Formats: sequence, structure tokens, C-alpha cells
Amino acid sequence: MIKKYIYGSPIETGAVVIDMFPENGKPDMFYEEDYKPNCLEFGMTDADVIYGLGEANRGINKRGYIYTSFCNDDPVHTEEKLSLYGAHNFILVDGFERFGVFVDTPSKLTFDIGFTDSNILSIECETGDFALYIITGESLYDIVRQFRGLIGRSYIAPKWAFGFQQSRWGYRTADDVRKVVKKYRESGIPLDAVYLDIDYMERYKDFTVDKKSFPNFKEFVAEMREEGIHLVPIIDAAVKIEDGYDVYVEGVRDNHFCKTADGRDFTAGVWPGKTHFPDFLNSKTRKWFGDKYKTLVDDGIEGFWNDMNEPAIFYS
Repeated sequence: MIKKYIYGSPIETGAVVIDMFPENGKPDMFYEEDYKPNCLEFGMTDADVIYGLGEANRGINKRGYIYTSFCNDDPVHTEEKLSLYGAHNFILVDGFERFGVFVDTPSKLTFDIGFTDSNILSIECETGDFALYIITGESLYDIVRQFRGLIGRSYIAPKWAFGFQQSRWGYRTADDVRKVVKKYRESGIPLDAVYLDIDYMERYKDFTVDKKSFPNFKEFVAEMREEGIHLVPIIDAAVKIEDGYDVYVEGVRDNHFCKTADGRDFTAGVWPGKTHFPDFLNSKTRKWFGDKYKTLVDDGIEGFWNDMNEPAIFYS
């Protein structure tokens, strides 16, 4: 069973794919303290195990630490870091009570799972505006099944995506990739895919290929397929500001980019230099940007590495 509760005035994120009426009142398992605004607390027993939060650091049982959904482009993933690159606001409580919690908000969230107080799980939302979903079920698998129905079931990846895949920054030419594949074969190590970082692009511009470093790209993709290798190129969320670059020109013309408070296209520095960011909360923008992948699909590409999409920026 899934129950929805509304706190404050949350915006519609599109994370939930089914319509639900919110419950009256507040969930029974959580309580609020007057001196902790925008914070929900749950009293844990010693036996409770807390799972979830996706690509967070530390172990499978999340007890004893703090995790912050406040995406941080930090490549040094040491245990004391509170935030990593993604935010996955779903936890499972498994103990005397068994339930799942999904917090739907783009705001900064802090999950204090027995760090400040070993018996208290607290969830604090910086703005106080969020939709809270409580999921109960017969088992953890049943709760996860319901959660997947709530947010939309994932597609089933192709079989090759479960194989061994090689990814790193620094393959600057097609010959670099050929050497990597050759070495894997000579070493008797299975390999199903090689990822292409930003060096395959023309000056780090999305949906372009550097014709000097990766000439005859379509033929190169087919060559790798003959070797049993699927190439997976990167696409960044940042669009280079450059006159004559079709993605930039169309984005400005058709109002696809995120705005500043005064209505200008927001500008920040990423790999290509100064860039704009597509407004992916706009369905028309999603359709426009999604259609751009066709140029690489037509070259035989079957998978993509969508990156820098929190978005990560160098300066603004």
C-alpha cells in the first residue's frame, strides 16, 4: 500500500507517474519536534536495518551516518563525504516495522540515520516543500515492486550492458580505442563495451564528432561491432554557446534553456566553456533534446552515457 502526504507547497517534479490523492494528517511512524522545523523523525530499534539512497557512500546498511541529497561533482569518494554525484531519495526500513520512504523534492535533503542519535532516523528538507510517500508491503521485494510502479518501471537493458565495460577519460582518438580493445583480446579478458568520454566530440559540443580524431565515425562504430564491442558515447547536459551551432541556436530560438530570475538564459562554465542548460522539466525541451540523439543512433550507437546532468558546473 502506498500513501501520499504533502508538506508545504512542493513543485511537480515528474518523478511519480501515477496520480494519487494525499492523505489527511501525517504518517503514524514519523513525528515532528517543534525545535526542528521541516524535519521528520522515526524511532529505530536496535534491530532495524536501513537500506537505500542509491549511489551513496559507505555500506549497505546506512545506519550510523549522515547522507545529504545535494549533488556534488566531487571525484574523491571518501567515506566522510556527505554528498556524491546523484540523489536517490528512497530508503527501506527493515525491522519491527517494515516500510519504504520516498521523498519527492528537488530541495536539499538530509538523512541523519542514527548519527546524531543512534536510535533516531531523521529526514530534514531545507525548504519544507515535499511530497512524502510511505510504502508498506509483505516483504522488502514487495515494497520495491510498488516503488517501481510509483516512479515508472525501468526499461530492461540489452544483454551486452550486463557484460564487462571499459570507461575512462583520455581516449583521444579512434586508434586509442582500437589499442584498448586489442589489449583486452590479447589478455584474454572479455569486453562488451567501451565508453567514449568528451574527447570524441568537436570541441566538447553535444551531438558532434571530431572528424580528425574519429574520422569515418559510422564505419568505426561498425568496425567495433565486428569485434563484439558496443561504443557508448557521453552526452553532457551543458550546451556550448556558439553562433552557428545548431543545438545552441535552436535552444535559444525556441526557449529551451533554464532561466535566471530575470528571465535570461542561465550561463555557466562547463567543459565547452560558457554554456546553457536545457530545461528538462519542460516536456517540449525533453522531446527536442531527445530527438538530437538520432544523429548518433543513425551511426550505429546503441547506448549513451548521460553526464553532468545535475547539472555540474565549474563557475557561473
